[in-house]
Amino acid sequence: MQSFGKIFKPVYSPRRTTQKSAHVRNFVPRATTFNVGQLQAMSSPVPIAEPTRDARFDDALATHGPALERLARAWEADPDLRLDLLQEIHIALWRSLEAFDGRCSLRTWVYRVAHNIASSHVSRQMRLKAHEFVGLEEMPEIPDRAANQTAAVHHDQLDLLYAMIHQLKPLDRQVMLAYLEGLDAASTAEITGLSARNVATKIHRIKQLLAQRCNPALKGGPQ
Repeated sequence: MQSFGKIFKPVYSPRRTTQKSAHVRNFVPRATTFNVGQLQAMSSPVPIAEPTRDARFDDALATHGPALERLARAWEADPDLRLDLLQEIHIALWRSLEAFDGRCSLRTWVYRVAHNIASSHVSRQMRLKAHEFVGLEEMPEIPDRAANQTAAVHHDQLDLLYAMIHQLKPLDRQVMLAYLEGLDAASTAEITGLSARNVATKIHRIKQLLAQRCNPALKGGPQ
């Protein structure tokens, strides 16, 4: 009887092994070819998704929300109408962000939309109330209520500042608010449509008014 080793001993074929080795030695990998479009697609960076309008709106409110509230207060003295104005600004801003293309900063865009809406709001109020506003050049003729307030508190000074802003014509109001919010002359010109030289002249007058009428602590703008 044969042993298990002899029964299951593998049989090798030198000829088949030699043929297989020759095939492996002679194998040439097939080159993979790509057309120009495929190569460009492979080399192009993965595009970054643009933020949605809602995302931009949330970002704008998170960054500039307090400034918009100050702006609404400066444009509208009546608390109820002020809330309506702020809501108008928010709605207009959300709608406008569909067309935002990044050619200006988001901050400039937000202020431009807000000032346009606020200016339209004041124009409506002027027609309804027949209220007469003044320009920066006419402001010295208005009685200075702070002249006899040698120990005015910050809150009273802030109220005085807003009262002074409420008396200004829309365009002068835009320039003054932009200055108080820290915007430079170039950004202010872009928002208002005025020339940089005209903006600089108005800012010079604004500085004079603030020096005459307001506490130095308020010259950085309302908070």
